[in-house]
Amino acid sequence: MSTESSLERQVEKQLQHFVDAQSKIVLAFSGGLDSCVLLHFLQKSVPNDRLLAWHIHHGLLDCADDMACFCQNRAAEYRVNFKISHLNLVGTQSNLESIAREARYSEFENGLNNSDLLLTAHHADDQVETLLLNLFRGSGSSGLRGIAHEKKLSRIRVLRPLLQVSKIELYEYAKHHVIEWFEDPSNQNDRFDRNYLRQQIVPKIRQRWPGLLKSIERVCQIQSETQHILDEVAQADYRRCHIDSTRLKKEPLVDLSSARQKNLIRYWLRMNQLNSLPTGRLKSLIVQLQAQHQAHPVIQGKGYDIRIYNNQVYVVKPVEKTDLENCYSFDQESELQIPLLEIKIHRKDIFYFLKIKDTGQEIQLGFRTGSLLRASEKHRLKRLFQSYHIPPWMRDRTPLIFIDGILKDLLIFESSCMDK
Repeated sequence: MSTESSLERQVEKQLQHFVDAQSKIVLAFSGGLDSCVLLHFLQKSVPNDRLLAWHIHHGLLDCADDMACFCQNRAAEYRVNFKISHLNLVGTQSNLESIAREARYSEFENGLNNSDLLLTAHHADDQVETLLLNLFRGSGSSGLRGIAHEKKLSRIRVLRPLLQVSKIELYEYAKHHVIEWFEDPSNQNDRFDRNYLRQQIVPKIRQRWPGLLKSIERVCQIQSETQHILDEVAQADYRRCHIDSTRLKKEPLVDLSSARQKNLIRYWLRMNQLNSLPTGRLKSLIVQLQAQHQAHPVIQGKGYDIRIYNNQVYVVKPVEKTDLENCYSFDQESELQIPLLEIKIHRKDIFYFLKIKDTGQEIQLGFRTGSLLRASEKHRLKRLFQSYHIPPWMRDRTPLIFIDGILKDLLIFESSCMDK
């Protein structure tokens, strides 16, 4: 690799720790200054058959087609593989920046393999803007780390090799190598918070504090170390409270200090790849944990609920309405499958579970809302749900076992005889 500039030395040093002979290098290629500089460096350093420039067409700008064409031409000029994805987002949505970012990364996750390395061209000035945005939004220690230099995104690795490079250095590199880029006109629109900071706020801060980039880098490093310590504490607390990925034991959780309860819940939600609760709702959850209530409280998050039942704390994702049949019947020798509930079970397993002999009886699986249940059996069903500690929100989807039309038991997934 060439080492003719400070920028190239920094990028080369970072890539050598992550790139192996099997990895495919994928650049999130917007066509802007930063990604054009990074592509120029990569096409000189990485074999072309292992390099892919991937452009995301959001469908939000009038010039989006021109931008995509520019990116395709630039990749062709370097003889680099090129890919384009069309998202067709709606420009009138609120929090558009966040929606677009999540959609981009979702596209990358779905299209990349475990061994691939995704590069984004975030630079030091982006880090300043991100830290200030997170600060103004009231983020905690995790948010004040700013943009991570490297991270694991679901099953793919993400690296930002320009994160310690200033935008001035990028301009100088582009000027030296006569690199063209596409200037996104939306970057001048102060409607977006990041652009407002970039155009109106950060220049004034830098006039007063010229060493801003280094100071921000130091703050992010300190906060990253702090978050690492918090995660270590959360991991220890998680081991004490853990039942499975979606359940925590309430009693050891309540024994923790309020600060450690909050820290563990944030960690637990991250483990489930869910957004943290807003501060007010997190406080409400801590209050609910202390309460000796008979009701089953629900704390709503973004795309999930946290519920408390039977001395356990659950994280519950919304259950999609499915077309479950009222009744599923077994043939004499058949295996019954209900794909919507991921059930696969043999007739003999039912009798083993019930501890009764198979004499050719009719077996049916039904549900609480179905027509198989008789009025006289509703009280027995309630006792069954309570004895098995089935949470209320799972009861409509818990299969009921009927033998010759009579309710016998619940089909419990954890039973050793069940093949899920």
